[in-house]
Amino acid sequence: MDPMDNELKKELARGPFSQNGFNDSLRKRIEERIDNHAAVRRPRRWSAWSAGVSAVLASALVFLFVTDSRPLPLVQQEAAEKLEMQQPAATAPAPHGPDWEASVRSALLIGLRSDAPAAENPQAPSTYRTVLIAPDRNRLQKTVEGEGILMPYKLDFWKIENEPKATGAQETYTLTAHVASAKPKTSGSAERGKPAQTVVRAEKLMFAGNRYVAVAQTTAGKNGAAPSPAQQDYVWVKELEQLASGQKTAAPLSEPHVTLHSVFAAAAVPVLKELKPAQPVGSGRAKTAAADLSGESWTIARKQGKWTAQLASYDSPANGAAEGPAYRLQEVPLALPQSVVSHDELAVPWRDIVRVQPGAVDAFSSPNRDMVAVVTEQNIIIYPYADQWIPIPLMTLPLQPKESVVMIQWAMGSYVELWKRQVKTYLQPQ
Repeated sequence: MDPMDNELKKELARGPFSQNGFNDSLRKRIEERIDNHAAVRRPRRWSAWSAGVSAVLASALVFLFVTDSRPLPLVQQEAAEKLEMQQPAATAPAPHGPDWEASVRSALLIGLRSDAPAAENPQAPSTYRTVLIAPDRNRLQKTVEGEGILMPYKLDFWKIENEPKATGAQETYTLTAHVASAKPKTSGSAERGKPAQTVVRAEKLMFAGNRYVAVAQTTAGKNGAAPSPAQQDYVWVKELEQLASGQKTAAPLSEPHVTLHSVFAAAAVPVLKELKPAQPVGSGRAKTAAADLSGESWTIARKQGKWTAQLASYDSPANGAAEGPAYRLQEVPLALPQSVVSHDELAVPWRDIVRVQPGAVDAFSSPNRDMVAVVTEQNIIIYPYADQWIPIPLMTLPLQPKESVVMIQWAMGSYVELWKRQVKTYLQPQ
């Protein structure tokens, strides 16, 4: 028993209290007792409450520690992300799909020449087509295609076509050029599929650039057993406007053309001295070819992803004495200037292209560096480029047999949509 309780009981046992039985001393002791009891019990109640809270917190901490140490919303978010990642792969976009195509901002205008197999008909004229490949609703695709070569020139488009003409038993196939928005001036045409006895002149487009074109020319060809003058072959580089109708002459050597010296200026002088080209002669009779000091006859050809200049030298017969003098081509060790060709830098080394695509015969890349085109014997394959070549095809353009690239033109920025409208107007008129 508490000592204070024992003392209080003794006081009460003495009989009636003095001073009315409830004095100040007794009241004080009772108050002190009450205060002491309260002081003892209060910590017990706090200890029980705090112990309960501690148990709940401990349980929560154990649960969080066992499940995840991060807040529940973050755990739920990551769980949802994991579930999304575990969905079938078909729901995810392909790595070469719209994301790559959406990054392409360039348009590619390609000029193609198709030659008939020599065994079938050596005199059959070449045919031409132009294809525009451009982004449309974030998809890279062939937007338009049409006959002839549509060449951007100055502020307009010009159309290059093969114009057949027949006069009696003779027939010619010559290249002509005109503003695409204007109708060409034509004269008597030959009936396709029914060649005349003798093709006295045929021309083939080898290159179309900013303002120049390269032309391969054959004169006085043979047709079967019919007698004809000896065949002579030439190559020329001309201004585009020099192909305009009405500027043809009977003598190819007298036609307007551009010399190597006029394009490369003083840089051509040491090249001409080293290569020592022989001038073309004007007839099939044997003549001694004079030295060519200006580079009268030359051409432009594709080689491992670049346009290159090649100088012609007429110092050997083509097929024996019965034929006229032929030419041999020599590489010109000079880069073509911007006036001849622009945007001719290949973003991918040629060795890397042939390693990925062993059948590659040509390649070119956009000045925006957003796509690379690889040419094989059967197709033109377009790949994305984003700081590096990504060898996952975006699209494929099938090629016809014996079809080759003669023109590569690029549009960027606002010109992409402008070209899409204009090219469609000129290649597919309503």
